[in-house]
Amino acid sequence: MLGLVMSEQKSPSQVRLILAQFLFANGVDIEGLYKALGAELADCDAEAVSHMAGIIDGVTLATSKIKSHGIDNWARS
Repeated sequence: MLGLVMSEQKSPSQVRLILAQFLFANGVDIEGLYKALGAELADCDAEAVSHMAGIIDGVTLATSKIKSHGIDNWARS
């Protein structure tokens, strides 16, 4: 996924990015993940949850624009 070797230590930010990519690819929202884990979203680190939500929002927006405007023009719209 990010060109990282399994033996490399990943930073919390890298782990969140990988997890957000996985969640997006599989249509799972963050609340669904926490519910499946039995965790309360309100009790989690707000910065980490915000980071993952921002990644997913950005990927969702880009995907929508690519579908609407094509790969070459999506960023211009």
